[in-house]
Amino acid sequence: MDPLSKPRETIDRLDREFVSLLAARLKAVREIVGHKQNNPDVRLRDEERERQLFEIWAREADTHGISPYFAGRVLREILTWSRRDQERVLDSRGSTDAGTRSVRVGYQGVPACYSDLTIGKVFASRPIARLERIGFRGFAAAVDALEAGEVDYALLPIENTIAGSINEVYDLIGTRHVTIVGEEVWPVEHCLLGLPGAKLEHVRTVRSHPVALQQCQKFLDGFVGVTAESFHDTAGAAEAVARGGDPTVAAIASEDAAREYGLVVLKREIADHAINITRFLLLGRQPEVFDVRRPAKTSLVFAVNHRRGALLECLKSFDAQGINLTKLESRPQVATPWEYAFYADIEGHVSDVRVQAALEEVRAHTNHMKVLGSYPRRVESERERAQIESMISAVTPAAEVEAPTCPAEPAAPAKKAAKNPNLKLCSLREDAKRTLVDVSGVVFGGERFVLAMGPCAVENRRQMMDAAELVKRGGASVLRGGAFKPRTSPYAFQGLGFAGLDLLVEAGRTYEMPVVTEVLHPEDVERVAESADMLQIGARNMQNFALLKEVGRSKRPVLLKRGMSATIEELLLAAEYIMAGGNHRVVLCERGIRTFETATRNTLDIAAVPVLKARTHLPVIVDPSHASGVRELVIPLAIAAAAIGADGVIIEAHPNPSEALCDKDQALTGDDLSKLVAQLKPILASQGRRL
Repeated sequence: MDPLSKPRETIDRLDREFVSLLAARLKAVREIVGHKQNNPDVRLRDEERERQLFEIWAREADTHGISPYFAGRVLREILTWSRRDQERVLDSRGSTDAGTRSVRVGYQGVPACYSDLTIGKVFASRPIARLERIGFRGFAAAVDALEAGEVDYALLPIENTIAGSINEVYDLIGTRHVTIVGEEVWPVEHCLLGLPGAKLEHVRTVRSHPVALQQCQKFLDGFVGVTAESFHDTAGAAEAVARGGDPTVAAIASEDAAREYGLVVLKREIADHAINITRFLLLGRQPEVFDVRRPAKTSLVFAVNHRRGALLECLKSFDAQGINLTKLESRPQVATPWEYAFYADIEGHVSDVRVQAALEEVRAHTNHMKVLGSYPRRVESERERAQIESMISAVTPAAEVEAPTCPAEPAAPAKKAAKNPNLKLCSLREDAKRTLVDVSGVVFGGERFVLAMGPCAVENRRQMMDAAELVKRGGASVLRGGAFKPRTSPYAFQGLGFAGLDLLVEAGRTYEMPVVTEVLHPEDVERVAESADMLQIGARNMQNFALLKEVGRSKRPVLLKRGMSATIEELLLAAEYIMAGGNHRVVLCERGIRTFETATRNTLDIAAVPVLKARTHLPVIVDPSHASGVRELVIPLAIAAAAIGADGVIIEAHPNPSEALCDKDQALTGDDLSKLVAQLKPILASQGRRL
């Protein structure tokens, strides 16, 4: 008897029960939306209620020995679908054919292409009875069919996080008689597909859409002796491989396409970047009405009067009304060389008073303007993403400890020093504005106190995954870990190198945290920057000027640590090296300096925080782990950093500190992290800040 059959039967039974419970939950959700339907003043999204649900799920998960973080991820998906189901009901209000009409949707490609898959996601929350998908050879053909009434909608990709904007689609929506009625995003997961029995090493030709080939260029470059062939569609390439019967020919497409055409996955995750998302637009012939409580986006195209400052005046019009501009794209006007049309996306509905006022002002500076559509916004704003993440982080179990006695307000900044003419880029700005450094959605320098935590060194996969779960539960929003370890002793553990970097990134993606890691050599910067979200310049390399120049050319944010014997002025000059290279996303880190004192590993210069705040607009964080070298001192020093106004801390934590290969004496445990969070919260709250 198969030893797996019984547990699998149990799993199947539990899955059926789980789906039944989901259906019952949705039924209860629809009872709530009935109340919202009859009471337009009730908010569509109750954030306080969602926060309570995350707390309930976290407590239950912890009781059953389940990670509260992963339970929170499941709840997040359930809440997302619940909101969409509510929207479906609200948008069908007053519609006589809601839930009974058939809809035809045109797209470019064949079944199981990414556009086809996204259509299912779009219309899952729309009140229709039957959905018919119609594929076309090109984007223009799909729009032709929409204008001719052959389809009711057309779904077209507009931009991708790797390949950028799709210019042909921009030109179509700006010149055709169509309107944007919706948007959707789809996470693209490229796979290499081949015939059953085919071997990766035998592949000689790879087919796919040109954009997909571009997104997998590094994978293809490492495929010696392989020729890339452009195809009109990703799934179309898979279909052609299935028809051709040649095991040396493969296609880049989705795993869904493999199932659709009877192929097998030869290799997964072959895109150049782990984050690969395509945004789609749903086009119709007429604008559509939707519930005013839903977040909206408006797209428009305009051509400015060809004079100095005209575009600036248009942008100022949006700023004056407090409207967020989320996209600005330029396209040449063929009839008037060297003049351009600008495509813009703004948050808000065209019926909003502020949006109307802004558009009226914009018209005064343009010779052409057309609203392309107002539609429900699907791309979450930075604030919305932060809210969800904070809800999940806030439910981390924390020990009940008494808050320490600390100043409720950050210490007053030190007296402003005379401006150094060599600090042209990092010194305080005339407008006194401070820089916010965004690291893949985590912002240093804002109201959020950033916890960057993780082990000193990446040792193996299990240690890294356990460490990531540990610090995520402990409130971390950034995962730290050393793949390359500069050590005083040549016999000490030096890190796993690029293999360790891969493990760090995998753990960060699994637990949805950006990663920061140290880079040691100028020649490694480009390769490390391909994977890591933030590059760290360690204390020993603060004045490695060749390295500073190279990270200055990088497009990744940089965490710059103060050298062991460096002055504050020297730290700022090191930052100036980076910024002079074009990279202005620099976060400074005070990590203790070497003095005559031997009671601690280093001496934390806590006064450096207000001194730096008085001299630079850059965010400043503290490293209490290296400052003390003693586990028992890390939490008090972190509390001091928060009290004096630091923007965050970077802390070492390990699932088993006694077994750590590096800095075991200063690594915090899970209980330590709970105590740290419990003590930080009241201090930050008194300052109007949060974790």
